[in-house]
Amino acid sequence: MTNPIMTSSIRDIVSEATQTSHRRLDLALSWLDLSNPRNYAGFLRGQAEALFPIEAALERGSIEAHIPDWQQRVRTSALEHDLAVMDVACDLLPVPEFKTTAEMLGALYVLEASRMGARVMLARLARDPDSSSLAATAYLRHGFGKRFWPTFLAVLENHPSARADTAGVIEGAQISFGMFESALIPIANVAAE
Repeated sequence: MTNPIMTSSIRDIVSEATQTSHRRLDLALSWLDLSNPRNYAGFLRGQAEALFPIEAALERGSIEAHIPDWQQRVRTSALEHDLAVMDVACDLLPVPEFKTTAEMLGALYVLEASRMGARVMLARLARDPDSSSLAATAYLRHGFGKRFWPTFLAVLENHPSARADTAGVIEGAQISFGMFESALIPIANVAAE
């Protein structure tokens, strides 16, 4: 989908197109009582089951050619640390296939936006902390003090592939949201029961 004249930012276009998925995921996460170590372990497992394959797909697609500080943004190691602390095993979702740079940028939109949600989750966890859970927050804390979101948005808004193919950006974001939903909503549903 070519956009000769863009009146909205790519961020706004993607946000509007994915708002239903975003709300469903936020609702599922709001059901998790993170003060319960079992629920927190489930949250970490769900994050890993989606994040690991998405980051692997981005690396396979050479995202670093478009995001020079990619290696600083990768959270797989931080999440592996937290899973080890909580003694959690995962059953990863299949690695997605992002066909275009625009789709990869859409997937990265979801990953980078999730950092803001991580702050909310960390605040919820801190309300009634369990010592084992607090030792497993490298993932939630990853990137604190960095300007990952604004620097990513600058790339997104100015990248020729994103500007020429907003539909591809939306598709990549929808794929990623779908993966997080598939991994986390069953965990949240069990916790809510």
